Amino acid sequence: MKELIESQRNYFLAGHTRSVSERKKNLRKLHNLILENEQVLAEAIYKDFKKSFQATLENELSLPYGEINVAIRKLNRWSRPRTHLTNLSNFPARTRSFPVPFGVTLVIGPWNYPYMLSLIPLVSSLAAGNTVVLKPSELTFYSSAALAKLINTNFPKELVYVQEGGVEETTELLKQKFDKIFFTGSTQVGKIVMKAAAEQLTPVTLELGGKNPVIVMPDCHLKRSAQRIAWGKLHNNGNACVSPDHLYVHEDIKDEFVQEVKRYMTRITGPDPRQSPILPRMVNEKHFDRVVSMIDPEKVVHGGTFDRDDLYIEPTIMDGVKAGDKVMQEEVFGPLLPVLTYNNLDELLKLLKSQPAPLSLYIFTRNISLAKKIMREVPSGGGMINEVVMYFINMNAPFGGLGDSGMGHYHGKPGFDAFSHHKTVMIKPTWFELFLKHPPHRKIYYRIFRSVLGRSFRNFWK
Repeated sequence: MKELIESQRNYFLAGHTRSVSERKKNLRKLHNLILENEQVLAEAIYKDFKKSFQATLENELSLPYGEINVAIRKLNRWSRPRTHLTNLSNFPARTRSFPVPFGVTLVIGPWNYPYMLSLIPLVSSLAAGNTVVLKPSELTFYSSAALAKLINTNFPKELVYVQEGGVEETTELLKQKFDKIFFTGSTQVGKIVMKAAAEQLTPVTLELGGKNPVIVMPDCHLKRSAQRIAWGKLHNNGNACVSPDHLYVHEDIKDEFVQEVKRYMTRITGPDPRQSPILPRMVNEKHFDRVVSMIDPEKVVHGGTFDRDDLYIEPTIMDGVKAGDKVMQEEVFGPLLPVLTYNNLDELLKLLKSQPAPLSLYIFTRNISLAKKIMREVPSGGGMINEVVMYFINMNAPFGGLGDSGMGHYHGKPGFDAFSHHKTVMIKPTWFELFLKHPPHRKIYYRIFRSVLGRSFRNFWK
């Protein structure tokens, strides 16, 4: 690994990744390779957890295509220097900042979206002019192997290389000196990554998770809200960092609302959810057992069946859930939807503010001004009003977590910025020199200095 990283560093220092035209060329090549190998990638991911070809195109490949297209179209603009105002003390200098690539970067991808959540940061890093070591998850063996074959046989390893392997290989990678690390995964592993990065003073972006709460107010559009929540929960079988984790439904509408969610879940999956093409399986026995252990049969009002041999869990709703129940102690990350009730919004908000910041907060209400107020006051990485999940696919806005749900942003321009250092450079001509800065300093100089400084402060506060 040390030799690989050294070869990438030499490649970067030689300037091979600097030109915008070369970056665009690499991005187009990646786009075409994915396009030409869609069937191969889909077959591999089906072997991992039975994700259908349609779901692979929609959930795994469409966003990387979009990220590549946006980057190619806007890369010239993103790479331009920016001119900044220069303060009076530096007259007649000119100040500019411009993005420069970090150098050798490490991208660690998760298992739940083995293509999408590996390729999007890969695209951002290449667009910014870095070299990349990509470490996909060992839990999706076939997907990782397909991605490694696709990239390693078509790109020079000095530019981008997919490192397969498990915990041992990841641990060894984290011992190396990278210039930037991008990690997507659990909060627990995120802490390990950040600790390792701290040893090298390597900047990190962490895209983690959390228990994403959904507040359902009594004035919501009941049917539309239930429809969107049901879809969001079943998207990728609940294995999404932005998936609605649990519901807080006002007691006045709770029974009717739960019935609507049940109805829409059945409409989405059909009468036999096991045969539904939109529901992949759990990735392995460990994650299957973890989710099944959260199911309380006495509180199940929809679904509740499972088959360990097939790693299948039926979409399940649990009603009457309490804060102390097992399902509320960690992120669900599966097709299980706990429902809690509330009758006092202020008390609910106080509870949410006391908990670790989730990646997403969702609110369903017709009172948009109230929802905006809640969004400002309750900590979260992001969120939506009257919808779930969909804000993740907006490449025109930053996406990222807060606190336990992560740090930093990506997608589109924020992704480019995440893999760039913005260097400020001031250019000063020699025909003028500020005499006030040179000793010896006379009293008149101090009076002039204080006068100028005072004027600056007065102008600032106007």
